[in-house]
Amino acid sequence: MITRPSSTRALRGARGLLGWFGRLVLALYLSTLAVFLVLEISIDGGMATVVLGAGEDLDNPRLAEQVEAYNFKDPVPLRHAKWFLDAAQFDFNRSSRGDRPVQPMLTPRLPISFEIAILALGSAVVIGLTAGFSGALLSRSSSKFAHTAVISTLQGTPAFILAAVATWVISVKYGLLPAAGWERLSTSVSGNLERALMPVLAIALPEAGIIARLVTTSTRSVLDEEFILAAQAKGLPRRQVIVRHALRPASMTLLTQLGLIFGSLLSGVIIVEQMFGIGGMGIVLEEASINRDLHVLAAITAYVTAIIVVIRGLSELVYRWADPRTRASF
Repeated sequence: MITRPSSTRALRGARGLLGWFGRLVLALYLSTLAVFLVLEISIDGGMATVVLGAGEDLDNPRLAEQVEAYNFKDPVPLRHAKWFLDAAQFDFNRSSRGDRPVQPMLTPRLPISFEIAILALGSAVVIGLTAGFSGALLSRSSSKFAHTAVISTLQGTPAFILAAVATWVISVKYGLLPAAGWERLSTSVSGNLERALMPVLAIALPEAGIIARLVTTSTRSVLDEEFILAAQAKGLPRRQVIVRHALRPASMTLLTQLGLIFGSLLSGVIIVEQMFGIGGMGIVLEEASINRDLHVLAAITAYVTAIIVVIRGLSELVYRWADPRTRASF
């Protein structure tokens, strides 16, 4: 019996999807295990000291409920494995500070950080692509130098510096936008965008510099290819050659880097949120780090890792769609 090509493609696609899901689970497991191990090793007496107090006996009947809830009698790998199975059902156990469930602490804050990160990613891609392709069109050396200088400045300026400058110039000096606080999208679209604009640009501009440099370099490389030279030989304008023939292959490098860029954006979100007084994941992460709150830190790590792996998986799918040469391996 001869297997139909469509069946072969479906089987290959299912295999690729299972492989991607397996990588997601493995990344989540290893990243959260690292959090458990680092905290256990770095704290004298381990996490039991943080929760129960220094010198407390695990066999103390008064502490039996907490010992059982946090599985302190189990080795760290087994304790993490139990936590991981519960986390797969969105049960992240309880915070070691205040004895509160972890999930309700994160649920209202995740959409805020995720919205800022997505807006920042979109802004970085649009600005970076525009600046990158514009740089590839420049012919004069002075223009190329100015373009490189601007891109290098954006790329080398930390997000917290941009946030501080934007707050002073836009909010304090001219009063154009609120300096701090957050308004949910469900409450007011305009209010949400007003408060999101400065943190989004502060995070997006450094990444836009990285994207612009990647796109400029890859576009100039593509412009030396034979099919581009053939299109130019036909008398097509340079801009038309770039848009019709060079845009797609020049974007391949960017697609492979989107997951890493988004991961960098998420770290920027956590920092900038605190500067603008936004009640997202940054505040929770700061408090959990200070209090050495294991389950909160592990939950945040799981969410961030999952988001990064999913974005990388989506960028890989788009890459395979954009480049027909890679479809056969999917």
